[in-house]
Amino acid sequence: MKIKAAFFDIDNTLYDWKNREWTLSGIEAVKAIKKKGIKVFVCSARPYQSIQEFGVFDMGIKWDGYVASAGGIAFAKGKYLLKVLMEPSETYRLIKVAKANHLTMEIVTPKTRYLIAPRNEFLTNYYGTYSDSTPPVKRYRGGEVTGTLLFAPEKFDSLFREEFPDFIFYRFHETGVDVSSGPHLKGNGIQAILDAYGFTKEEAISFGDDMQDIPMKSASFFVCMGNGREEVKQAADMVTDEIWNDGVKNALVKLGLL
Repeated sequence: MKIKAAFFDIDNTLYDWKNREWTLSGIEAVKAIKKKGIKVFVCSARPYQSIQEFGVFDMGIKWDGYVASAGGIAFAKGKYLLKVLMEPSETYRLIKVAKANHLTMEIVTPKTRYLIAPRNEFLTNYYGTYSDSTPPVKRYRGGEVTGTLLFAPEKFDSLFREEFPDFIFYRFHETGVDVSSGPHLKGNGIQAILDAYGFTKEEAISFGDDMQDIPMKSASFFVCMGNGREEVKQAADMVTDEIWNDGVKNALVKLGLL
Protein backbone atom coordinates (compact mmCIF):
# COMPACT_ATOMS: atom_id res chain seq x y z
CA MET A 1 0.00 0.00 0.00
CA LYS A 2 1.34 3.45 -0.94
CA ILE A 3 0.09 5.16 2.19
CA LYS A 4 1.16 8.71 2.99
CA ALA A 5 -1.33 9.58 5.76
CA ALA A 6 -2.86 7.60 8.64
CA PHE A 7 -5.74 8.75 10.86
CA PHE A 8 -6.41 7.27 14.30
CA ASP A 9 -9.45 7.48 16.54
CA ILE A 10 -8.59 7.61 20.26
CA ASP A 11 -11.22 5.96 22.45
CA ASN A 12 -11.22 2.15 22.11
CA THR A 13 -8.78 2.43 19.21
CA LEU A 14 -5.64 3.69 20.93
CA TYR A 15 -7.03 3.99 24.47
CA ASP A 16 -8.51 0.80 25.92
CA TRP A 17 -11.53 1.68 28.06
CA LYS A 18 -12.03 -1.95 29.08
CA ASN A 19 -8.69 -1.95 30.87
CA ARG A 20 -8.47 1.84 31.19
CA GLU A 21 -5.02 2.17 29.68
CA TRP A 22 -3.20 3.26 26.56
CA THR A 23 -2.29 0.31 24.36
CA LEU A 24 1.50 0.35 24.16
CA SER A 25 1.65 -1.71 20.97
CA GLY A 26 -0.66 0.72 19.22
CA ILE A 27 1.30 3.78 20.35
CA GLU A 28 4.60 2.21 19.27
CA ALA A 29 3.07 1.22 15.92
CA VAL A 30 2.04 4.84 15.26
CA LYS A 31 5.57 5.98 16.10
CA ALA A 32 7.02 3.34 13.79
CA ILE A 33 5.01 4.33 10.71
CA LYS A 34 5.77 7.97 11.45
CA LYS A 35 9.49 7.13 11.28
CA LYS A 36 8.86 5.53 7.89
CA GLY A 37 7.61 8.86 6.56
CA ILE A 38 3.85 8.43 6.92
CA LYS A 39 2.01 11.49 8.25
CA VAL A 40 -0.04 10.61 11.35
CA PHE A 41 -3.17 12.40 12.58
CA VAL A 42 -5.52 12.18 15.55
CA CYS A 43 -9.13 11.80 14.42
CA SER A 44 -11.44 12.03 17.42
CA ALA A 45 -14.97 12.95 18.45
CA ARG A 46 -13.35 14.69 21.42
CA PRO A 47 -12.90 18.47 21.25
CA TYR A 48 -9.33 19.76 21.10
CA GLN A 49 -9.01 20.58 24.80
CA SER A 50 -10.22 17.11 25.79
CA ILE A 51 -7.71 15.52 23.41
CA GLN A 52 -4.96 17.64 24.95
CA GLU A 53 -5.93 17.00 28.57
CA PHE A 54 -6.27 13.27 27.89
CA GLY A 55 -2.54 13.23 27.14
CA VAL A 56 -2.70 12.39 23.44
CA PHE A 57 -0.02 14.94 22.61
CA ASP A 58 2.25 13.78 25.45
CA MET A 59 3.04 10.21 24.36
CA GLY A 60 6.10 10.90 22.24
CA ILE A 61 4.21 10.86 18.94
CA LYS A 62 4.90 13.86 16.71
CA TRP A 63 1.38 14.16 15.35
CA ASP A 64 1.13 16.06 12.07
CA GLY A 65 -2.30 17.42 12.91
CA TYR A 66 -5.73 16.48 14.16
CA VAL A 67 -9.41 16.19 13.42
CA ALA A 68 -11.44 17.11 16.52
CA SER A 69 -15.11 17.44 17.50
CA ALA A 70 -16.00 14.51 15.20
CA GLY A 71 -14.97 16.51 12.15
CA GLY A 72 -16.02 19.97 13.30
CA ILE A 73 -12.36 20.98 13.37
CA ALA A 74 -9.37 20.04 11.21
CA PHE A 75 -5.91 21.41 11.97
CA ALA A 76 -2.60 20.76 10.20
CA LYS A 77 0.34 22.67 8.78
CA GLY A 78 0.01 25.14 11.65
CA LYS A 79 -3.47 26.36 10.75
CA TYR A 80 -7.15 25.51 10.82
CA LEU A 81 -8.22 23.80 7.63
CA LEU A 82 -11.86 23.37 8.65
CA LYS A 83 -14.19 24.94 11.23
CA VAL A 84 -17.87 24.06 11.41
CA LEU A 85 -19.36 26.77 13.63
CA MET A 86 -22.73 27.52 15.21
CA GLU A 87 -24.33 30.93 14.79
CA PRO A 88 -24.14 32.92 18.05
CA SER A 89 -27.92 33.37 18.03
CA GLU A 90 -28.36 29.59 17.87
CA THR A 91 -25.94 29.09 20.75
CA TYR A 92 -27.73 31.66 22.92
CA ARG A 93 -31.08 30.00 22.26
CA LEU A 94 -29.75 26.52 23.02
CA ILE A 95 -28.29 27.74 26.31
CA LYS A 96 -31.58 29.38 27.24
CA VAL A 97 -33.55 26.15 26.72
CA ALA A 98 -30.98 24.07 28.62
CA LYS A 99 -30.98 26.40 31.62
CA ALA A 100 -34.79 26.60 31.62
CA ASN A 101 -34.79 22.83 32.12
CA HIS A 102 -32.13 22.97 34.87
CA LEU A 103 -29.52 21.28 32.67
CA THR A 104 -25.87 22.02 32.12
CA MET A 105 -24.02 21.83 28.86
CA GLU A 106 -20.46 21.99 27.64
CA ILE A 107 -19.73 24.75 25.13
CA VAL A 108 -16.99 23.66 22.73
CA THR A 109 -14.81 26.21 20.95
CA PRO A 110 -11.96 25.42 18.55
CA LYS A 111 -9.47 25.46 21.45
CA THR A 112 -11.38 25.36 24.75
CA ARG A 113 -14.55 24.17 26.46
CA TYR A 114 -16.60 25.31 29.44
CA LEU A 115 -19.89 24.66 31.21
CA ILE A 116 -22.90 26.96 31.19
CA ALA A 117 -24.00 25.85 34.69
CA PRO A 118 -22.46 23.93 37.61
CA ARG A 119 -21.99 20.18 37.68
CA ASN A 120 -25.17 18.16 38.29
CA GLU A 121 -26.21 14.51 38.57
CA PHE A 122 -26.31 14.00 34.79
CA LEU A 123 -22.80 15.33 34.31
CA THR A 124 -21.58 13.22 37.24
CA ASN A 125 -23.14 10.15 35.62
CA TYR A 126 -21.35 10.95 32.36
CA TYR A 127 -17.96 11.34 34.04
CA GLY A 128 -18.52 8.01 35.75
CA THR A 129 -17.95 6.51 32.31
CA TYR A 130 -15.43 8.90 30.81
CA SER A 131 -12.47 10.03 32.88
CA ASP A 132 -12.28 13.69 31.99
CA SER A 133 -11.65 16.96 33.77
CA THR A 134 -14.63 19.13 34.65
CA PRO A 135 -14.46 22.39 32.67
CA PRO A 136 -15.02 25.72 34.43
CA VAL A 137 -18.39 27.47 34.42
CA LYS A 138 -18.42 30.55 32.21
CA ARG A 139 -20.87 32.85 30.51
CA TYR A 140 -21.18 32.61 26.74
CA ARG A 141 -20.35 35.96 25.13
CA GLY A 142 -20.78 35.29 21.44
CA GLY A 143 -17.48 33.67 20.47
CA GLU A 144 -16.81 30.80 18.07
CA VAL A 145 -18.60 27.57 18.99
CA THR A 146 -18.11 24.33 17.10
CA GLY A 147 -20.80 22.47 19.04
CA THR A 148 -22.05 21.53 22.47
CA LEU A 149 -22.26 18.51 24.74
CA LEU A 150 -25.60 18.40 26.51
CA PHE A 151 -25.78 16.43 29.75
CA ALA A 152 -29.32 15.06 29.84
CA PRO A 153 -31.11 11.69 29.85
CA GLU A 154 -33.27 10.45 26.96
CA LYS A 155 -36.47 11.93 28.38
CA PHE A 156 -35.26 15.35 27.18
CA ASP A 157 -34.58 14.25 23.59
CA SER A 158 -38.02 15.03 22.19
CA LEU A 159 -38.07 18.46 23.82
CA PHE A 160 -34.80 19.55 22.24
CA ARG A 161 -35.60 18.02 18.86
CA GLU A 162 -38.88 19.92 18.76
CA GLU A 163 -37.21 23.18 19.79
CA PHE A 164 -34.33 22.73 17.33
CA PRO A 165 -35.63 20.66 14.38
CA ASP A 166 -32.67 21.60 12.15
CA PHE A 167 -30.00 20.70 14.70
CA ILE A 168 -28.08 17.44 14.71
CA PHE A 169 -28.22 15.33 17.89
CA TYR A 170 -25.95 12.38 18.49
CA ARG A 171 -26.57 10.49 21.74
CA PHE A 172 -23.56 8.35 22.66
CA HIS A 173 -24.16 8.01 26.39
CA GLU A 174 -27.21 7.73 28.63
CA THR A 175 -26.63 11.33 29.77
CA GLY A 176 -24.41 12.64 26.97
CA VAL A 177 -25.60 14.14 23.66
CA ASP A 178 -23.48 15.97 21.08
CA VAL A 179 -25.47 18.86 19.62
CA SER A 180 -24.48 20.88 16.56
CA SER A 181 -26.19 23.10 14.01
CA GLY A 182 -24.44 21.43 11.08
CA PRO A 183 -23.00 17.99 10.34
CA HIS A 184 -19.74 17.07 12.01
CA LEU A 185 -18.23 14.29 9.93
CA LYS A 186 -14.75 12.95 10.51
CA GLY A 187 -14.54 12.31 6.79
CA ASN A 188 -14.78 16.04 6.06
CA GLY A 189 -11.90 16.71 8.42
CA ILE A 190 -9.83 13.97 6.81
CA GLN A 191 -10.57 15.34 3.34
CA ALA A 192 -9.52 18.85 4.38
CA ILE A 193 -6.17 17.50 5.56
CA LEU A 194 -5.64 15.36 2.47
CA ASP A 195 -6.36 18.38 0.27
CA ALA A 196 -3.88 20.52 2.20
CA TYR A 197 -1.10 17.99 1.62
CA GLY A 198 -2.12 17.13 -1.90
CA PHE A 199 -2.73 13.49 -0.98
CA THR A 200 -5.38 11.36 -2.65
CA LYS A 201 -7.79 9.22 -0.62
CA GLU A 202 -5.97 6.16 -1.98
CA GLU A 203 -2.91 7.35 -0.07
CA ALA A 204 -4.71 7.39 3.29
CA ILE A 205 -5.73 4.80 5.89
CA SER A 206 -7.91 5.21 8.98
CA PHE A 207 -8.68 3.32 12.20
CA GLY A 208 -11.84 3.48 14.33
CA ASP A 209 -14.46 1.51 16.21
CA ASP A 210 -17.71 3.47 16.66
CA MET A 211 -20.54 4.91 14.57
CA GLN A 212 -18.95 8.36 14.28
CA ASP A 213 -15.92 6.65 12.74
CA ILE A 214 -17.72 5.33 9.66
CA PRO A 215 -17.16 8.61 7.75
CA MET A 216 -13.42 7.92 8.16
CA LYS A 217 -13.97 5.86 5.02
CA SER A 218 -13.03 9.06 3.19
CA ALA A 219 -9.61 7.47 3.50
CA SER A 220 -9.50 4.68 0.92
CA PHE A 221 -8.87 1.96 3.53
CA PHE A 222 -10.81 1.97 6.80
CA VAL A 223 -9.87 -0.50 9.56
CA CYS A 224 -12.35 -1.32 12.31
CA MET A 225 -11.10 -2.60 15.64
CA GLY A 226 -12.22 -6.08 16.67
CA ASN A 227 -13.95 -4.50 19.68
CA GLY A 228 -15.88 -2.14 17.39
CA ARG A 229 -19.62 -2.04 16.83
CA GLU A 230 -21.08 -4.50 14.35
CA GLU A 231 -22.35 -1.75 12.05
CA VAL A 232 -18.82 -0.31 11.86
CA LYS A 233 -17.31 -3.70 11.11
CA GLN A 234 -19.72 -4.13 8.21
CA ALA A 235 -18.67 -0.75 6.80
CA ALA A 236 -14.93 -1.40 7.18
CA ASP A 237 -12.44 -2.62 4.59
CA MET A 238 -10.75 -4.69 7.29
CA VAL A 239 -11.62 -5.85 10.79
CA THR A 240 -8.52 -6.25 12.92
CA ASP A 241 -8.07 -7.73 16.41
CA GLU A 242 -9.44 -6.11 19.55
CA ILE A 243 -7.55 -3.17 21.00
CA TRP A 244 -6.34 -5.31 23.91
CA ASN A 245 -5.03 -7.88 21.41
CA ASP A 246 -2.78 -5.42 19.55
CA GLY A 247 -5.37 -4.57 16.89
CA VAL A 248 -3.68 -1.47 15.46
CA LYS A 249 -0.23 -3.05 15.28
CA ASN A 250 -1.51 -6.31 13.78
CA ALA A 251 -3.43 -4.50 11.04
CA LEU A 252 -0.42 -2.38 10.07
CA VAL A 253 1.74 -5.53 9.90
CA LYS A 254 -0.81 -7.37 7.75
CA LEU A 255 -1.03 -4.41 5.40
CA GLY A 256 2.75 -4.27 5.01
CA LEU A 257 3.11 -0.87 6.66
CA LEU A 258 5.19 -2.29 9.51
